[in-house]
Amino acid sequence: MSNLKLVVEVVSAHNLLPKDGQGSSSSYVELHFDNQRFRTTIKEKDLDPAWNETFYFNISDPNNLSELTLDAYVYNNVQANHSKSCLGKVSINGTSFVPYSDAVILHYPLEKKGLFSRVRGELGLKVFFTDNPSIRSSNPLPAMESSMYTNSYPNSYPTQAQAPPQQLPNFVPNPFSNKNNEPRSRRTFQHLPNTNNPRIDLGFPP
Repeated sequence: MSNLKLVVEVVSAHNLLPKDGQGSSSSYVELHFDNQRFRTTIKEKDLDPAWNETFYFNISDPNNLSELTLDAYVYNNVQANHSKSCLGKVSINGTSFVPYSDAVILHYPLEKKGLFSRVRGELGLKVFFTDNPSIRSSNPLPAMESSMYTNSYPNSYPTQAQAPPQQLPNFVPNPFSNKNNEPRSRRTFQHLPNTNNPRIDLGFPP
């Protein structure tokens, strides 16, 4: 395995959209890169959260670095039902990665899911690559399925790189990957009895 690592420092977010209009967002960031993902701690009721947490990704093939993308999702944690909602996303192409000597903190506007999305705010990240052999990769969360979003989570969340991974159940489609993939309500049809059969009392008034 290559010694080349991608280092991502999640610095802060600003002007996040409150979920109830009163600044009650409890936000965290989930990073996806090269089939690995990490998650920051949760910042309770803060529209301008600061994390200053650093994560280290293995780069499986340095020759394909320019073809890879770092995705950073900002989520709101809903404690009442242990679910989450996406506040926005930042995507950084591998062609933008720089060595440590050129790395600076950049503030990226959160990407909207659609034309009428109310997403707002920005995310501050410092991203660079290094081949320093003393740097070890962080412990990733469990392997991802094809979808990137879940509608429920366990009661406890792994927060730092040393925290044990949690299984993430009930995956649903990623709203960024298919704008036409809207959730549909489930309809249940009940078959009425055949009118050719003898009369069946269904309990309806005459």
